Amino acid sequence: MIRHVVMDMDGVVYRGEVPVPGAIETMEALHDQGVKVAYLTNNASRHRVDLVEKLRHMGLPCSVEQMWGSAYTTARYLFTEAPDAKIFAVGMPGMIREFEEVGLTVVPHYEQATHVVVGLDHDFTYEKLTCAHRAICNGAVFIATNLDVTFPDSPSTTVPGAGALAAALQASTGVTPKVIGKPQTTGISLIADSWGVEPEAIVAVGDRLDTDIAAAKAFGCVAALVLTGIANRTDAAKATGLHKPDVILQDLTELIPLLSLSR
Repeated sequence: MIRHVVMDMDGVVYRGEVPVPGAIETMEALHDQGVKVAYLTNNASRHRVDLVEKLRHMGLPCSVEQMWGSAYTTARYLFTEAPDAKIFAVGMPGMIREFEEVGLTVVPHYEQATHVVVGLDHDFTYEKLTCAHRAICNGAVFIATNLDVTFPDSPSTTVPGAGALAAALQASTGVTPKVIGKPQTTGISLIADSWGVEPEAIVAVGDRLDTDIAAAKAFGCVAALVLTGIANRTDAAKATGLHKPDVILQDLTELIPLLSLSR
């Protein structure tokens, strides 16, 4: 059976501040059965410790080693590909902490930058936009933690996401960023490498066809859509290519039998 699971968070194990039905029991069962689980989220505003505490507060088992937010994923990517990078960061303190804790250098002045990294920034200003713009125009590598243009802040409203800030810079500079978060496969590839397994040894579970499922399919692992979040069966039936899931789960409780049947 498959012994490795990559799990999205919002819409998969919780909605808002409440675990989805069956999530706690399923995650505890996976832990008891020795199944390795990693959480992969496009959230770039929070440090991994904060994301872990959010899950633990809801009764969901999780360790820091299991948590891969797009800020940490970006940090790991950069430390591997450009360990001497000097980063001008447009993002929250949690993202900057992730960079510094892996040994990367974050610089305060755009003139020093070899890389510009854009995440979610609640204090985004025209001055920050101008500095990042000038750094990129001077030749700094442009990286976006993710391209989520919006994210929900209530059941009925959304707010601008990291992708909106990246889009402003792309428009002003004419430079397309290197994207780290889903639907790119950087995160899931780093997780697989940390486990030492091939794509076919992993089930990736998510609620969005355009990010979670697309990343899983592109990487080559089993793509499982769970119907407790964004996409529904009608969406899945209409999906094609990288957006079409391999498996549809009504909720997380159906994951355990799926793993037992996998060979």
